[in-house]
Amino acid sequence: MKTLTQFFNPLMNEAQEDAQYEVIENMTLDTKEFKGLSISGSLFSLTTFKNVSFESCVFYGSKIENCKFINCKFINCDFQFSSVSHSNFTGTHFVNCNWDFSPIRKSEFNFSHLDAKTVYYASNEDNFLSSCISNVDQSWEQAIAAEEAVVPLKQEQTATFTELLENFLFGKQAA
Repeated sequence: MKTLTQFFNPLMNEAQEDAQYEVIENMTLDTKEFKGLSISGSLFSLTTFKNVSFESCVFYGSKIENCKFINCKFINCDFQFSSVSHSNFTGTHFVNCNWDFSPIRKSEFNFSHLDAKTVYYASNEDNFLSSCISNVDQSWEQAIAAEEAVVPLKQEQTATFTELLENFLFGKQAA
């Protein structure tokens, strides 16, 4: 596996301020394909990515700040203990990406295609999503039906928990 790794301190504190990063800044990458790359302990700052494809790449303990991604692709990528902030994604595709302890903050997504996990993490922070497409698109009827199906399931789980608790407290045997 190819790696871009240097200076990552695995014993760092919560703020990640102690860690040293390999710094990649004020660059422009155009029409590149990265496959199976492990990017660990790197800081991407003020960098523009145009038509860059990341496939099966891992971003571990890295920071992406003030970057622009134009017509890029992230396919089967893992973001682990990384952070994305103040970045702009235009026409960028996220397909089957995982975001483990990797917040996305104060970033913009314009005319991008986002998978379900990326939509979830992008909508949790102060991000801006405009004219984006998601692979979880549903009609209003499907969304309402899905929401109504969740309510009885929660009630059934509560009843089951209550029964288990009563059985435990009062010594009833399960049938």
